[in-house]
Amino acid sequence: MNRRQFISAMTAAMAVRSSFASSTRLTHKERIDRALRGEDVDRPPFSFWHHYKRPTAQLEAQDHLEFHRRYDTDFVKVMNDFDYPRSTTGKWYELEPVKTPYPEQLHTLELVRDGLRGDAYFVDTLYGPYMTAMLLLAAEPEFAGKKNAEDRSEVIESIHKFQKENTAGWEQAMEAITQSTINHIRQSQEIGASGTLVSIFNATSKFGSVSDYERYSRPYDKRVLAALGDSKLTVLHLHTLERPYLEQFHDFAAPVINYSVKTSGIPIAEVRKVYAQPIAGGVDEVDFDRLTTEEIRKQCMLAREQAGSKYIITPGCSVPDASTNTELGRMPRAVGVKPNTALRKI
Repeated sequence: MNRRQFISAMTAAMAVRSSFASSTRLTHKERIDRALRGEDVDRPPFSFWHHYKRPTAQLEAQDHLEFHRRYDTDFVKVMNDFDYPRSTTGKWYELEPVKTPYPEQLHTLELVRDGLRGDAYFVDTLYGPYMTAMLLLAAEPEFAGKKNAEDRSEVIESIHKFQKENTAGWEQAMEAITQSTINHIRQSQEIGASGTLVSIFNATSKFGSVSDYERYSRPYDKRVLAALGDSKLTVLHLHTLERPYLEQFHDFAAPVINYSVKTSGIPIAEVRKVYAQPIAGGVDEVDFDRLTTEEIRKQCMLAREQAGSKYIITPGCSVPDASTNTELGRMPRAVGVKPNTALRKI
C-alpha cells in the first residue's frame, strides 16, 4: 500500500466513525444508548441478521448467539420463524386470543438473554397483524404449494375480497391476532427484551390503497406499537414502502424506523424530513452478498450523513440466508470491527 492509498483508507475509516472525543471504547449498550439520543459515539452502532429457520428454541438461540459473537453486533435481533397457531374450526379467521402464539419464541428469547449475559440489548421480531392474517389465509388448502405469501397475487386478491364481503370476519381475525400479539409482547418484556422489530408489510399499493390500509390494518398496527411504547429499542420495520404511505406512522410509538432504501427507492434524507426518531438502515440487503467492504462503508457513510447522529447501521431487511462468513464479515469490517474468525462456521 502506497502513501496515497494509506491516507485514503484511513480517511474512509475515520469518516464512518463520529467525532466522539473520548478514546474510551464504548460497550454495545452504551453505543446504542448514545446513538438513540443523538450523542457522539466512538463508532456508529450496527447490527444485521438473517433467518435460521431452526426447529427448536435451543438451536435458534445458539445460532443467534454465535452470530453476535462472531460479528460483534451492537444489538441482537432475534428472528421469529415459528408459526402462528391456525384456527381449529375449519375457517381460518375464526380465532380467539391466546396467551402467546409463539411459546418457542419466548423460550428462544430466554436463552438468548441468558447467553448474552448483559453484553448487548436484544429485541424480538413480530409481523404486524395484517401479515399474520395473510399467512394464515395462505396456509389454506386452496393456496397449497405456492411460495412467498407476500407476493401471491391470488392471496392478496382473496384478502381484498374477504375484507369487503366479510368485514366482521376480518375484524374478528385481526382483533384476536392483535390481542394475542400484545399478550406475547408483555411476556417478551418480562423476559427482558428491549423492544420488538414489528414488520409492516402492507405500506404499498400492492396490498391495497392508502384508504385500505387506514381502514383494515392501521388501527391494529398502532395498537401493537402502543404496547411497545415504553421500550427502548422497538423498531418499526416498513418492509415494503411507497411514498403515499410514508406519513401513516406519525402517531405510532416507534423509537426507531427501519426500511429498505434499495426496494423503496426512498433516500434516508427524505424519511428524515418526516420522522425525527432514530433511523436504522442504509445498507443494501438485496445485493448484500455481492457488496465489497468499501461499498458497504460508502452506503453507511451516505446514510449517516442523511440521517444525522440518530442513526444505527443496519440493512433494510434481513440479508440473504445463504451468505457466507466471508460475505457476512464485510459488514463489521466496513465499520471498523474485526470478525471473530475463530468461531465455528454458522
